[in-house]
Amino acid sequence: MSLEFNKVVEQVQTMGRFLAHQANGNATKLERALELFYAATDLDEVHDRIKLVRDSSVSGYRGAAPLPRPFDEIVCGVGDPPPMPDDATVIAVDGSQIYPDQHSYAQFYLINISTFVYYHGATRVPFQATAPHLYYSDNDVLDKDGRLITNQTVNARRSLMEVQRLADMAWELRGETRPLVAIHDGGLLKFFGATDVAGAHEIERDYMKALEKVFHAEGLLIGYIDVPRSKYLVSLLHLLSLQPDQVNDANLKTNGEIEGLTDAMLYALVLQPGERSALMVQNSPQNREYKDRGAEYEIASFYMNVSNHTGRPSIARIDVPMWVAKDKLAIAHIHALITAQCAIQGRRHYPYALTRSD
Repeated sequence: MSLEFNKVVEQVQTMGRFLAHQANGNATKLERALELFYAATDLDEVHDRIKLVRDSSVSGYRGAAPLPRPFDEIVCGVGDPPPMPDDATVIAVDGSQIYPDQHSYAQFYLINISTFVYYHGATRVPFQATAPHLYYSDNDVLDKDGRLITNQTVNARRSLMEVQRLADMAWELRGETRPLVAIHDGGLLKFFGATDVAGAHEIERDYMKALEKVFHAEGLLIGYIDVPRSKYLVSLLHLLSLQPDQVNDANLKTNGEIEGLTDAMLYALVLQPGERSALMVQNSPQNREYKDRGAEYEIASFYMNVSNHTGRPSIARIDVPMWVAKDKLAIAHIHALITAQCAIQGRRHYPYALTRSD
């Protein structure tokens, strides 16, 4: 049946008034968030507050935390665009999938992994390849209870295959021009432990092995999040706004007076084209598990305005493992190369290598 527009007009008008009210509220919240942001200049104070939530009975804080000393950066610090390396090798891998259909006669799913290698600064033809994988046996399409696997399981297996392909390429190209940057489409901190992901433990084990392989290839692994919705910084600013005796799980359930803001909303007002934010880590049990496997595997992140003009900002989040985060030259190379990659396609501010691998 067709949509009767006369019955939805009033609802659309109501939605418009709601969105206008929401925008006005966010403007006030952003003013307060900016005050807290620019006041966060004392790293000792920030470390003390993070120590308070880590060492006490408070367990609900999931916001940002500085890197360990001496690699920490001032929360409100901004990094200017660094010089471009003369040469670099950029590997990008992305995947797509066809999910299993419980109504289909044949139970199967397909994962296609695409690889693109871009040789920055060299007159070389890029390398590109695709590898489709069709799965149809009971071991592949059924879980341990004999039920058809979920879409979330296929997504987890695809993510694993993407990072495994990145690791294989980083190892294969370890003799190529440095820096060797390996770009994964999405965050690096994976949550494979969901109850609806079949074989989650094995997937997580193999994922960590892939990270180790990139580390031993001395690759600069990054996770690129094009539209970040994370609130790590906003949660940190809320934590810093509380008095020590107010730091408890009840007060950390929301972000208080700046609830509803995202980091990207704040950084859109802070970062000029090509600038990056401070490096920080997410304080969470999942990230602690990565760190417990090896200090080099804790995941850090920073935000960038990947736009190349002063119009509408384009904020992306860049995830990096700690072995990259601690290397200032590596971060400078990533910062510069992502800026260059996002400028290649004009108004589409997205890494060219990822576009080609998509």
